[in-house]
Amino acid sequence: MSRFKSARAFVRLSRKPPEIGMVHLIKSQRRLAAPSCSSVFSTQISAYKLTSSILDTLLFAPSNSPLQYPIQGFTVRPLVPTLIPGTVRCTSVFSLLFQSVHFSFEHHEAVFPIAIRQPSAPVLFDMGTNVSDQVTITTKTFMRYKELKVLIRSLRQFYKDVVLVVADDSFTPENITEENVLQYVMPGGQGWFAGRTLAVSQVTTKYFLWVDDDFLFTEKTKIEDLVEVMEATPELDVVGGSVTGNQFYFSIAYEEGDGVTGGCMDRKPDIKFQSLPNYPQCSIVNGVVNFFLARTDAVNRVRFDPKLKREAHSEFFMDGLGQLMVASCGHVSIGHQPKGANAQYGRFRHPGKDDMQFKLQLHYYKNHLQCIHYG
Repeated sequence: MSRFKSARAFVRLSRKPPEIGMVHLIKSQRRLAAPSCSSVFSTQISAYKLTSSILDTLLFAPSNSPLQYPIQGFTVRPLVPTLIPGTVRCTSVFSLLFQSVHFSFEHHEAVFPIAIRQPSAPVLFDMGTNVSDQVTITTKTFMRYKELKVLIRSLRQFYKDVVLVVADDSFTPENITEENVLQYVMPGGQGWFAGRTLAVSQVTTKYFLWVDDDFLFTEKTKIEDLVEVMEATPELDVVGGSVTGNQFYFSIAYEEGDGVTGGCMDRKPDIKFQSLPNYPQCSIVNGVVNFFLARTDAVNRVRFDPKLKREAHSEFFMDGLGQLMVASCGHVSIGHQPKGANAQYGRFRHPGKDDMQFKLQLHYYKNHLQCIHYG
């Protein structure tokens, strides 16, 4: 078995069309028992569909093969010759994430996946010592300046220096002059998710806390407790709290279709999976209420679809399914202001059937669905 460990090979793209994604081994020399003996063998890299990953394929190393090779988990850079331990040395100029290498020697054959990607540079944040260095608060407002001012007063009662970013798409905007409040005025009526995306785009801290403009900070709104959970669980991207003591969360089940008719998505409330280590009051879920702490860079990768103007929330978590790890914690809560009369706002707050119909049409097309169910 040891005589095969010194195998080396160079791989390059052939001159076939790029969509074929084929590479051929030019030459390989193996050191055998007899120094004068060498062998030339071929290899092929197969490009998989962008919608699937080669890592989804179950691979077994033959028990009787003397060839040594990695089963999974090996990563190479584009355009950089890389020694694959125990097997081949290859160069690939393709940008696909995953490809498979096939090679043979005598009557032995092997196939294994390689991941082709550039290493990512780290993005660091100065966490400082205060919540204001770690978290930016974000909200979206539309024709509710009375409620917004109450929110700001309650915030300053507990957190004087935390920056609040306000995305404002009111038709007749009012100037907000409070200290540490950044107001971004949008064209009127741009919508709920467009405002969310704008607000988050202006965050410079590691985390942001999303709140509605009619929420109310209380002694139970401990932002630092949510930060603690996130820092202790680096895999988490979003952690939600409760509103007026009600901890709302939901699950999203997605079943892939056959590629022609599309898949199905099912949202069910009050479904959680498992508790977080060391935080039994927090559980893994798929989606949370409108009060949550999130990693800024993670949410910016998913973003809030600006086509959804008035009828949206769980759609963000549907877009982030498989990309965001979400948890819900019951020990951090925010209040809600009493509902007041606002006839002008009310005409826009409650969408008609056309808005709901548009949202469903967008879902069916964008997510290639044949069915969707909101439980």
